[in-house]
Amino acid sequence: MGPGQLTWLFFGFSGRISRQAYALAGLLLYLLRVYPIYRIINAGDDEAAATFWGGAFLLVVGATLISHVATSVKRLHDMNQPGWFAVFFIIGDILMYLFLCLAPGTRGPNRFGAQTNAPK
Repeated sequence: MGPGQLTWLFFGFSGRISRQAYALAGLLLYLLRVYPIYRIINAGDDEAAATFWGGAFLLVVGATLISHVATSVKRLHDMNQPGWFAVFFIIGDILMYLFLCLAPGTRGPNRFGAQTNAPK
């Protein structure tokens, strides 16, 4: 998987992805969200470090939220559903993630692409 495909996976809004790709990408994004929290906790009494990691947390949450929505759009496309339903990810974060990990996609081509794990 090349850098262009990773950019498409995490920031592209067209095409389809499989349940497995969605689940693994989502786990990586959740781990990225947790790391700054871990660093804030370990900062202890060092206010400068805690402030730095607090700012990093806000940036990471923003980037991962965009990526989660992008992967959710592609997962919904795999289920032959419109991508705007991904807006529910912002409201139901983990519940939407679990639903999209478990719901089966459309077999074969659909209106959003001929195959999974590829841009349209």
